[in-house]
Amino acid sequence: MRSKATHELHRDFRQPWKSDLVASLSVALVALPLGLGVALASGAPPVAGLVPSIIGGLLVTWVRGRNLAVNGPSKGLVPVVLVGLTFLDDGSGNAYRYMLAAFVIAGGLQLLSGVLGLGKLGRYLPAAVISGMLAAIGVIIITSQVPSALGTHAHTHRFFETLKELPELVMHAHPGAVVVSLISLVVLWRFPLLPYRWVAFLPTSMWVILLSFPLALGLNWLGPQLGAAHSAEWMIGEDLLVDLPARVWEHLPFPDFSQLGNPWFWLVVFSVFLVASVESLLSARAVDQMDGEGRKVSLNRDLAANGGATIVSAFLGGLPVITVVLCSAVNLNHGARTRWSNAYQALLLLFFLLLLSPFLSQVPLAALAAILMVTGYKLTALKVYQDALRKGWEQLALLIGTLLACMLTGLLPGLFLGILATVLLHWAKTGIPAAAFWRFERHLQLRVLPQSGQSFLVRIKGVVNFLTLSQLESTLRDIPPKQSVVLDFSLARLVDYTTLEYLHEYAENYHQSGGDLDLTGLGIHKVSSDHPYALHVLESARVPRLSRRQARIKELAALRNYTYLPEIDYRTAELRKFDFFSYRPVEYTRNRLQGLYPESSVYWEISDVSFSEGALMAQEVYHLTVQVLTLPRETPAFTLTREGFLDKMLQFAVQEDIDFSSFPQFSSHFVLRGPDETAIRTYFTPELIGFFEVSDVYHVETQGHEVLVFRHQRLASNREIESMIEFCEGLSVHMGTSLSE
Repeated sequence: MRSKATHELHRDFRQPWKSDLVASLSVALVALPLGLGVALASGAPPVAGLVPSIIGGLLVTWVRGRNLAVNGPSKGLVPVVLVGLTFLDDGSGNAYRYMLAAFVIAGGLQLLSGVLGLGKLGRYLPAAVISGMLAAIGVIIITSQVPSALGTHAHTHRFFETLKELPELVMHAHPGAVVVSLISLVVLWRFPLLPYRWVAFLPTSMWVILLSFPLALGLNWLGPQLGAAHSAEWMIGEDLLVDLPARVWEHLPFPDFSQLGNPWFWLVVFSVFLVASVESLLSARAVDQMDGEGRKVSLNRDLAANGGATIVSAFLGGLPVITVVLCSAVNLNHGARTRWSNAYQALLLLFFLLLLSPFLSQVPLAALAAILMVTGYKLTALKVYQDALRKGWEQLALLIGTLLACMLTGLLPGLFLGILATVLLHWAKTGIPAAAFWRFERHLQLRVLPQSGQSFLVRIKGVVNFLTLSQLESTLRDIPPKQSVVLDFSLARLVDYTTLEYLHEYAENYHQSGGDLDLTGLGIHKVSSDHPYALHVLESARVPRLSRRQARIKELAALRNYTYLPEIDYRTAELRKFDFFSYRPVEYTRNRLQGLYPESSVYWEISDVSFSEGALMAQEVYHLTVQVLTLPRETPAFTLTREGFLDKMLQFAVQEDIDFSSFPQFSSHFVLRGPDETAIRTYFTPELIGFFEVSDVYHVETQGHEVLVFRHQRLASNREIESMIEFCEGLSVHMGTSLSE
């Protein structure tokens, strides 16, 4: 009899493989420039950044389970590897081989940690501290790429020393490299905003790589035209191109373990182990949240699998292997169905590496530097600090404190200092003596009281934060499933962000298993923001000021007798059931406008939705205005969108477009998809089709009794809101007619 793992593998392979292959191609096109850039930013050979993606796809895929995460090199390790190469450089030219030995041992520690079940510790780290460490990594990545973007070379990899050297680097900048960098940055900034769907066919980073070739050729032609005195200043010579050997398999370095007695070697080992483990665990959790089908990865299996793959990667000269959020987000967004997509992208990368090495060796270093600088910027962009402030001033203070600590002392000590600062802040907020606070930290008082029926009351007393979360988690695990559980925090002195974030996720999973979990007693605590996970200590309230747009929406509501609610609402479960938001986690809604269409008796709500694609350094946050209709009866599930060139190209890999031969205009302008084609054809009456043909093109999606409608993937203006209300009024009438028929 086949084992369960073999049965799952066979079942996954029988799933539609076309979708996985299309998704893997998109992932490979992202992983290729990303891997080259990470390797060069780390001071490693270029091929070292592609080996982790190949090994991870071929090994980790089968150990981790059915999760759709994708593996590759760690951007978070860039500053660790840079500093490690400096510490281990003994003048022999073997510094990178020493680093490979450190990777092997760090991978072994990861493997052991996963086997011992320590992967769950990743969820106990304070969110603000992690954000601060990632922001520091972003700053270091940007700084480390400035010399390559300028076409020069820095004499150090240390942040503050590089800053001191910056004026000299600018004075000796290579004009050609600067042009490549600036144009690459413009492409990275503007291409995602272009309305042409063919632009989205390739990842933006791949556009940078492709455009860098003719740009370099143009500069090499321009140089001689300017005269011998200036030709070298503009030409992109071999020293400004990626140094990739034609036969990469003949130049793979092997680990050198001769530094085992060097204390700096072990500092590098533990730094690699900690940073890679934290980044991989956070990435795995982020991918779980992006997966609309609820597939969860075991953190322990993920940690162990990445550790084992890191060992193999290091013996082949590659960087450590982690779960990569950016590539995982691309995998999900491009329709991957099974874990085979990770294996396919590894094989595609291997193909690119073996056959396209001469082509890749013509990539300007400045183009890769631009890609890495944008990646670093996303880790420390203004939005990171705005989001932290929205969660409470304490979160912002801890983020900035950890950032500064990491910049001044290094990532590993900075992380510990951030955790220490979090504990001290919690102590200061509770206002109790240090001895009492430490007693609460060592032992959280929990009482589980059975109630009538299948229900439990859990009374919690003490300090509930990331240090005591494991005790609360253990208590919750002991409660049987499918119960009604109430957590009473009325006696808790403090409840922190990490705990509330965990409980929110736990409550959703518990509800899906047939139970119910609710929190009470938090209303008497003070909070510094209206975020539901904000640090809780006493009661407070604040009235937000309305912007000009909000004031106009309020006027519209008063004029037409609608209800207007401007405040932020974090209850977004109703939106998440729509396919559009299945892999785009909704953060919150605001500016809710509610009303009723009298003719069709259909209730509707318009809201500004803030959602994200990707997570961590790959996260992009978007805002758009949607309208949701609640129909009196259930409709067939379908999605109706504008049809474009790419939709026709990709039809072979996704669900077929449902066309109506009697309505060629409708079929040529719209993509109509859904699981039950017969029911959809019956539902789309000539009257409903005619309504869509004469109306503006909106995205329309149905799930049960509810309909999601929006026109632009951005916030709507007041005039556009009024137009959407009128469109949906007609839509509700025609959909009601279809229902009656």
